[in-house]
Amino acid sequence: MFNFGKISDETIIERMKEGDEEVLVTLYKQYYTMVKNFILKNNGDETVVDDIMQDSVIAVWKNVNTKEDFTLHSKLSTYIMTIAKNLWFKELKKRTRFKLVDETSHLDQGGENMKLNMDKSILHGIIDEMDETCRKLLSYFYFDGFSTKVIAQKLNFANTNTVKSKKYQCFKKLQSTVVKRFNKDDLI
Repeated sequence: MFNFGKISDETIIERMKEGDEEVLVTLYKQYYTMVKNFILKNNGDETVVDDIMQDSVIAVWKNVNTKEDFTLHSKLSTYIMTIAKNLWFKELKKRTRFKLVDETSHLDQGGENMKLNMDKSILHGIIDEMDETCRKLLSYFYFDGFSTKVIAQKLNFANTNTVKSKKYQCFKKLQSTVVKRFNKDDLI
């Protein structure tokens, strides 16, 4: 077992090139707090830190071992942070996308396509009136951007398929309420 103290960037890169997978643990521990702080300061929570960190470490490993002439042109901490930032911003972009508009953009009523063009606050209000399970599920998925895996854990569902099925049912209830409450002109 080796010491988990600070190891030089060059030593870490050399050990990676030699195929020493133990250095991944060192890399992970050495830069975990830095990545965690960045994610927490940028609209993240602790549930994603491990995934982003693991993906960052794996990306470094792959780059070092698949690029024949890999050379580190900055500090290793800068390189890892760049990878982690890119991964986090990609995840954040997925989370903040407002998918509800996409899924309702082809409502079909009487053969006419209607596009839902509503303020999020109106949708929040309608969702708040739904039963607790639907309210939580739709909010977690559409507004918080949680994955089906996270939602399954939060709502104690058996698996992600249960989340998908229930989300579909809840979405249909939401769609029905919107169609009943608003006339066509409100939705276009």
